[in-house]
Amino acid sequence: MQIRGKTFLVTGGSGFIGSHVVDELVAADAERIVVLDKAVREENLRGALEAGRVEIVETDVTDLGAVRQRMDGVDGVFHMAVLPLGPSNESPRLGLDVNIVGSFNVFEAAKDAGVSKIVFSSASSVYGDTFETMDESHPLNARTFYGATKIAGEYLLRGFHEHYGVDYVVLRYMNVYGPRQDGGLVINVLRRIQAGEAPTIQGDGSQSFDFVHVTDVARANIRAMESDVTDDAFNIGGGNEATVREIVERLIELSGSDLEPDVQADVKVPMMRRVGSNEKAGSLLAWEPSFDLEAGLRDVIGKG
Repeated sequence: MQIRGKTFLVTGGSGFIGSHVVDELVAADAERIVVLDKAVREENLRGALEAGRVEIVETDVTDLGAVRQRMDGVDGVFHMAVLPLGPSNESPRLGLDVNIVGSFNVFEAAKDAGVSKIVFSSASSVYGDTFETMDESHPLNARTFYGATKIAGEYLLRGFHEHYGVDYVVLRYMNVYGPRQDGGLVINVLRRIQAGEAPTIQGDGSQSFDFVHVTDVARANIRAMESDVTDDAFNIGGGNEATVREIVERLIELSGSDLEPDVQADVKVPMMRRVGSNEKAGSLLAWEPSFDLEAGLRDVIGKG
């Protein structure tokens, strides 16, 4: 599906990743972009709103009637609204309501409205903790409530495709970082450095992740919508494996700071490695990351 001249609904569209997807849709000349969010953060949409093609709707995906009302005339849906990892694990029933019931509401409303395609934001959490470099055939072995809700969302879409012919693509994000982020390793470390406080390293700092810049994630969403691919899932990573210690030390250096990290070696960390292969996304979506880790970290510091 081409983006130019079409109408798109972005759930969670004023959030960290969602607002960057909105920016990409504006740049690609989408005719109308409906941002549906429970807690709208207009500061993230300041540039996009200047285009005059962005409509903000403050509502919750758990409100089926409101979701249905905003689906009329929509060509494609980017479903990004989510209760994140920490809150989902702390409040599993709320995670069930938002991430599973809310997702079903979006998928059902899209199906009933004749939406052409859904791009669903999943997460590497579906794989669980593994030292292997994961491709999309890796077993889904989530052991968190959050990961379980993301698996449920993926499998609900399979059902909607099988029974109703709904076209969709699932994107499994690795460790996303970038401007407008509220939490996460990179921004939390940077904030402490900028406040003159020693950044903390939990465990020995050897745990490693695949860091991907949010601009590349937003571009992947656009490519997934534009492509003819359906009923499939893709890893979206930066090809930038780095340890927690490496990230902390690099941010200190790039910030020109002389702080020493506070290593909390006795703190148990939830996982040791989560790194995925981008090969399938490169082959079928013609997508690859444009930011290497150095450029990405510099971008965050420049906009932080």
